Amino acid sequence: MRLFFSLFEQKGGEEEEQERKTCNRKKRLSGLLLLLIFTTSIYAQPALAFDFGSWWNGVKERASNTGKMVVSTVVGVVVGGACMAGTMGFGTGACVAMGMAAAGLTYSALELAFGGSRGGDSDSGATITYERQANGTTVKNDDDELNKVIDDANQQAYERIAELTAKLRSDLVRYDTKEDGATGDLWIEIYAPSKIYGFSAFPVQAKLYTKESNIPFNVIHLRSVEIYLQKENSSVPLWKRVWDYGTGSEGLNGQSVVYSTILKVPDDWVYQVQNAIQTGQVTRDLIEQIFSANTSTWEIFVKVDAYREVWQNDPQYTDQSSCTAQPNHKWDSNTSTCYVFVRNDDIKYTAYTTSAWRHVSMAHDIADLADGFYASLPVKFLNTEASTKWALYQEKYAGALSNFIILTFATPVHVIGSTADYKFYIVPNPGYFEPLNPSFNDDFRFVAVREYKDLSWTVADSIFGNLGTMSPDTPTQKLLTAHYTEDLSTLTYKVYGLAYFTITRDDNITIPLWLVVNPKVSVIPNTRTVLADNQIDQLVQFTDDGKLEASEINQTKAIAASLINGLQEKITAAEDLKKKADAEGNEKASLYAEKAIQAYQDAIEALNKITQTDAVQEYLNWLNVAKKLEQAGDFYMSAAEKALYGEYEQAELDAQKGDELSQLADEYKPHIDILTTAKSMLSKKILGIPLWALLAIVFVLVGAFVVWRKLL
Repeated sequence: MRLFFSLFEQKGGEEEEQERKTCNRKKRLSGLLLLLIFTTSIYAQPALAFDFGSWWNGVKERASNTGKMVVSTVVGVVVGGACMAGTMGFGTGACVAMGMAAAGLTYSALELAFGGSRGGDSDSGATITYERQANGTTVKNDDDELNKVIDDANQQAYERIAELTAKLRSDLVRYDTKEDGATGDLWIEIYAPSKIYGFSAFPVQAKLYTKESNIPFNVIHLRSVEIYLQKENSSVPLWKRVWDYGTGSEGLNGQSVVYSTILKVPDDWVYQVQNAIQTGQVTRDLIEQIFSANTSTWEIFVKVDAYREVWQNDPQYTDQSSCTAQPNHKWDSNTSTCYVFVRNDDIKYTAYTTSAWRHVSMAHDIADLADGFYASLPVKFLNTEASTKWALYQEKYAGALSNFIILTFATPVHVIGSTADYKFYIVPNPGYFEPLNPSFNDDFRFVAVREYKDLSWTVADSIFGNLGTMSPDTPTQKLLTAHYTEDLSTLTYKVYGLAYFTITRDDNITIPLWLVVNPKVSVIPNTRTVLADNQIDQLVQFTDDGKLEASEINQTKAIAASLINGLQEKITAAEDLKKKADAEGNEKASLYAEKAIQAYQDAIEALNKITQTDAVQEYLNWLNVAKKLEQAGDFYMSAAEKALYGEYEQAELDAQKGDELSQLADEYKPHIDILTTAKSMLSKKILGIPLWALLAIVFVLVGAFVVWRKLL
């Protein structure tokens, strides 16, 4: 029992000692806090040494700016104080930094809401920055949208062809094979391109090896060699090339021979394309089937019919004269041996590939050239110099993708009620058929089809002819002018290029090939432009002297009000279109109409901004933003209408162009540089003391108070 009570007494003594230490620590902390507060008051004394009269005049002159600073300071103190009070769980240094950051952000927000200096013109407010700066020329001419428009198409065509040729390059590789028949006397390796795209012709090499016999007269004679292609689950040979040696070729004993020819991927569409070219009947069904057609599964076969002579030693003849005097005898002078002919052994041998599936897609192959222009420039460019220039268009094409390259250039403005020019470049893929050198013949037809609102088609414009001699070094080019005639029942227009080629093999067999190309052009309605050039020119002229006068700002407000009314009319039209799309359950059309509404509303907001600033750069940037957003809204409207009638392909192009213009508008939107503004604000002085120092003093006092409360 004594042991138990002694432990209890010892524990009680430890508690008294701990309480005494805690009391001493509180005393020391209290002393430190008093010293800290005293030191802070010393640094704050300069704030009291000033002339109140001068100070009051300064306050009146800078009341607005100081008010923002005071509000920002209060916010910073609240955030920092809350942090130090333990509600956020950070250290003292972190709390001070958080408070200062909160003050800076608050000041920036007040500047954005109530105005301040623009473009860094003054030290008294927020710093406005721009990702891109507009100038008078940019705003009036929209030349920031012309980066892919060129004067001469030829040089770019040559460069693009070189790039595509490199991508289409395909070396011959050995395919996996299996064998049937007599495999002891000969064997074959089959080589073809590593990649075969679409419904293309392609070179094939079969390397035939013969087994060497120790008897020099046991040679193999080839009667025939056949190379052909065969579809899966079919026994019909396609594009068979035959080498016929009659009773037999020269004898082979250990030698090899290479057979080269051209085959073609099985194709059910070639004659339909040929008929469309010859008759001009290009239908929606044909185009849709072509661009969704799948290549089938197939393999390459090499069939050999041969025989081997069989000889054996006849030891009864030991010299050449006696040996050769006998019928069916031959003398081998190398070994001084006499041989007698025994028989011919037939050889039936077939080798066929098992890995063609690795080299073709067995799906619908479409070349999709994603680099280049698409859709159209906005309507405002219709009667400008830009409408006469060229742009390399994005495109998709199907057919003999490995054999030919086709590029589409067009003038970049495609508007209902106008015309547009197209230039097609076609060139054979150089070197693809090496070591063979086949000849080409061709026909072509380029058509513009009118698509009605019921999605039916008629051919609007067409040219037919022969491309002439084609060379890898000199692309063949053909021109087409498309007339986009206006008609209430017309929804849009589409352009297609169709070409039919024949390759003549060395056995005079012709192999037909085809291409169908569809440039990613979208023909847009001739919509009225609210922010027209004449209105914009007048607004831009106000900035010619590098400043904006009060009278010019008043004129800007009047012009902007008129422009806003025009945009409101477009919003109403977009809302009506959205209601119609919603009623029909057309989600895409509804989405595009909603985007149009938002773009027009944002354009109105940008116009309001130009009436609220006297800073030239900000004025020009907001004006350019408004122009780009109206153009974006017009493209969204075109997309919505096309989607409403089921023309989703061009609708997507229009919507993509709307997104592109919206993003371009964002690059011109002025925004506050938060870090620079916060740094500038914290360096300002109140009562002769830098704001950052005042904040630090306040944070220290608040922190001291919080700690003091915890000690009580």
